[in-house]
Amino acid sequence: MKHIKIIGGVILGLFLIIAGVFWFLRITDVTVEGGEIYSEQEIISSAMSDKYDYHTLYFLAKSKLGRVSCLPFVQEIDVEWKSPSAVVLHVYDKTISGCVKYMGQYIYFDKDGVVLQSLAEPMDGVPVVTGIKFGKFTLNEAFEVKDSSLFETIMNLSRLIRHYKVQVDQIKFDGKNVTLYSGKVEVYLGQKDFYDDDMAALASVLKKTNKKGLAGTIDMENFNSGDRIILKTTGEDADASSDTGTVEPSGEAGTSPDEGSADDASGTDSTVSDDSTDADQQVEQ
Repeated sequence: MKHIKIIGGVILGLFLIIAGVFWFLRITDVTVEGGEIYSEQEIISSAMSDKYDYHTLYFLAKSKLGRVSCLPFVQEIDVEWKSPSAVVLHVYDKTISGCVKYMGQYIYFDKDGVVLQSLAEPMDGVPVVTGIKFGKFTLNEAFEVKDSSLFETIMNLSRLIRHYKVQVDQIKFDGKNVTLYSGKVEVYLGQKDFYDDDMAALASVLKKTNKKGLAGTIDMENFNSGDRIILKTTGEDADASSDTGTVEPSGEAGTSPDEGSADDASGTDSTVSDDSTDADQQVEQ
């Protein structure tokens, strides 16, 4: 009987010690690193939303089990422990490839076409896909397109835009013909099996037209690697502009996403020279 009381006392003592550590040992310093979509406060509020999350032992167990809550556009959060009371949340965003407008909402999808989230407002830097008849949208599943052959085209264009860092606001489909919109410039690509050369060439061209505030249209339906790109400016811009001329983008137009880096394709800023005799902007490869 005496031994039972001793064992019981030891167990009770250990329980009180653990309970005391659990209750009094708390996280007081939380830092967020990485991630560009959400604010630091949004990340912390999501990752530590449980009322016990600021208790060190509880959050330690939760992080080891991979149960730290993530927002829709966050791929993963790694927890680094600086001390029992200080943690760093390393945030890794999901890759947002584009979005579609559906019933007043913007439906965002990743590089595989998986639906991530719907928002009432568009996000800066994410191209909107228009002119497509979509089927259904289910969170965390790939969206459906009534013409399934267009799914791969959307994914391919989104991949190339992301890889070459092409500034695109909208991807418009008219049947299977593709038109891009970037700032005040409309780029007609037409229907092709591959758009790699087109997007590689456009990367620095659109960067330049947006920087200079140029407006007009570019027809790349019959574009081949090495061809000059002509920006046909609007009548108003042609009359008002005094620096129309030749814009020379740099970068290898034939480099595919699997063969080179986006930095290599985008090139450096180029100049506009006053050697043109009309209102068109000639963009030379």
